[in-house]
Amino acid sequence: MKKIKEIIFVNDVVNGIPLSLESSYGLFSKDKLDLGTKVMLENLIIPESGVVADVGCGYGPIGIYLALKNPSLKVYMLDVDKKAVYYSRKNVSRYGLENRVHVIQSDIFENIPPEIKFNAIYSNPPLKAGKAFIERLASTSYDRVSEGGLIQLVVYKGEENVINLFRQKFKNVEVYKRIKGYSIIVIRKD
Repeated sequence: MKKIKEIIFVNDVVNGIPLSLESSYGLFSKDKLDLGTKVMLENLIIPESGVVADVGCGYGPIGIYLALKNPSLKVYMLDVDKKAVYYSRKNVSRYGLENRVHVIQSDIFENIPPEIKFNAIYSNPPLKAGKAFIERLASTSYDRVSEGGLIQLVVYKGEENVINLFRQKFKNVEVYKRIKGYSIIVIRKD
């Protein structure tokens, strides 16, 4: 007997923007928008224009939300996981955003040309990637964010560690908000 593949959709509305994203087993928060991502989306600091990155994009809620919220942005959605990249691409296509949203399989910025600079970088760091992910993001993002740009992260635990890691290269690191156990951390390149 053939196994029937179940299609999973994550449906939510954030700040008036409806999200309906296809997901699958094996992906983080496969059947609902996780609270950390939702808290982040509700409190995003979004540039008026430019190029932004969603690092560790999963099936795409942050990157797609950014593209829908601000049509002036070019969005890069990055994830090391092939399945996440596949579903992100499917979701970008569902919304017809292929002309300005690029989904790339990449371990942080590894597969992004060095000349590409971002006005903003966003991430809900994957817990399974652990401290190593945050360390690599902190050490590589300074050269990837443009002058006056920002990095915005949401973390559930280890707020102080995250702040200390980013302060090694950035002067302006702050907790923007704390909501329901989550910390939204904003790092600015002045």
